[in-house]
Amino acid sequence: MRIRDATLLLALLVAAATGSATTVVPMSVERLTAASEHVVEARALETWSQWDASHSMIFTYTRFQVVRTLKGSSGQTIVVKQMGGRASGYVMKVAGVGYWRPGDEAVLFLHRSQADDGTLVVSGLLQGNFRIERSGAEATASNGASGARRFDPQSKGVAPFQGKRMTLSELESRVRKAVGR
Repeated sequence: MRIRDATLLLALLVAAATGSATTVVPMSVERLTAASEHVVEARALETWSQWDASHSMIFTYTRFQVVRTLKGSSGQTIVVKQMGGRASGYVMKVAGVGYWRPGDEAVLFLHRSQADDGTLVVSGLLQGNFRIERSGAEATASNGASGARRFDPQSKGVAPFQGKRMTLSELESRVRKAVGR
């Protein structure tokens, strides 16, 4: 079982046990890098939502322009798929999932969708989405998400997921070191 599959399975089991909609086992930047096929800095170009083929789930798709590749190789644009969204008058919400708008910037830790439809999904559920904020002297990146919870395997406790905030240069340095560059 791969790291991302084991993490997803554990998070889903914890979510079922705690009754929380989205519960994650916190992952370090280094673990996120290992669990990801691609790590890119990107800017959102467009977003849309639609039903899956069986009309049982709504997914939101975002096309990104890749600004910099930190791991893997990708085209100049990529499409990231997330659960939830609005389609045909219905709304499907997933706690902790933040949808992008055109112009949003992020460092994304990604792997191929299980649907094998050419889309990518965020690694570590929502943890691989580090939104970039450019205010002040140096850009920062954060993967905090409201509505999500974290599971502590040592204490077996659940608490709000605060995520990590760091400078963009620190995040990129940690990814490069984890990749061996």
